[in-house]
Amino acid sequence: MIFETKRDILNAHTRIIFDFLFPYSTELAVMGGSEFLFTDENNVSFIYLVKSGHFLVKDLSAGMSIKTVSAPYILGMAQGLYPEKMNLLAIEHISDGVIYRLESQRAIEIISKKQCWSSLAHFLAFQIGFLSSRYYDISHRSSYLVIKSLLIEMSNEPDEIIQNYSIEKYISERCYLGRSGIMKILSDLRKGGYVEIKRGKLIKINKLPEKY
Repeated sequence: MIFETKRDILNAHTRIIFDFLFPYSTELAVMGGSEFLFTDENNVSFIYLVKSGHFLVKDLSAGMSIKTVSAPYILGMAQGLYPEKMNLLAIEHISDGVIYRLESQRAIEIISKKQCWSSLAHFLAFQIGFLSSRYYDISHRSSYLVIKSLLIEMSNEPDEIIQNYSIEKYISERCYLGRSGIMKILSDLRKGGYVEIKRGKLIKINKLPEKY
């Protein structure tokens, strides 16, 4: 099998795990704004399989959004192996979602039986890399570099997300910057021709400057 990009590699390994777990999962009822937790009242942990649509992973303790995920995707694998503070995370339905669930322990048993630890390692490495990069971006960079990073992230989202989120909302949900500071930088970028914005929505990124 030949892969063209690292994303192709990730997608292939995600699909391997997804297909092994899916027959053992149960579909959940989804409505607009539905939220799902990674643990229940008995402290049983779960893994979620996003079959279609878009969902948002949220950090309840920080009041921040972590990542938008689109099908096919698996949520909760890392937490299933290391379940500390899983009750601080939630999954929110954005649109057109179909999501399935199974207990974390059952998922680990299936992965062990099917011997797909290599695929799991690739999948978890991507998640760790994303979270490490996000933490660095929001903790150790200037306001402009935080916004620049999130603009690039937003531009890579599915069209449905880009068209239905204002840039300010997308950025403010993912960092600690204040609205006025975000709007000032976005306004300057728009005036400088670096980004195209219409009615608060991202139309196009031309070329973002290295410094602000």
